Amino acid sequence: MEEIYITEQALEYFTNLPGMVCEESPSLKPQMSFEEAVKACNGITLEEFSDRIDEAIRRLIPNS
Repeated sequence: MEEIYITEQALEYFTNLPGMVCEESPSLKPQMSFEEAVKACNGITLEEFSDRIDEAIRRLIPNS
């Protein structure tokens, strides 16, 4: 049989199971929303990009 190695982090993850399904594990960090993640990396949303590209096109081609 082949030996399997596991990291301490993985061991902690699999051994600190919540008592109930709806209960959060204490070792897990709450996840950010998509908007928070975008702002954290100085990104823009697809809607903002669309608005900016429309504005740029209107400046380049004013009659369209």
